[in-house]
Amino acid sequence: MSGMRALILVLALGVAAPAAAQDFSQSIQNQMRLDELRAQQQLLQQQSVAQHNELMALDARLRTEQHAARIQAERTPDRLPQLPYPAPAGNIDTSKLPSIPDAALAESDRRVREISKNRD
Repeated sequence: MSGMRALILVLALGVAAPAAAQDFSQSIQNQMRLDELRAQQQLLQQQSVAQHNELMALDARLRTEQHAARIQAERTPDRLPQLPYPAPAGNIDTSKLPSIPDAALAESDRRVREISKNRD
């Protein structure tokens, strides 16, 4: 009977050994896939960080160039457009301008002051 048990035990181990080896092989393959996926994920994360840093550098450069252009524009004086007709002469003949006699101006000023006193 013990010979039979030994035979059954040898047969059971013979059948179980390939199954155990297959499970071990599958476990190794799964671990390798998992490690590969983790490496890919880490690479993608590093690429994302590098891309973000590059975008931030480009944004900073753009803002710097915009500020430099604004400062340069503020330094440049504005130029007035050219008149489509010749500029008037510097000397004006006041004798041709209308005039109001001094007495009329004094009378107008007196009336305005009188009216403004009545408002108070």
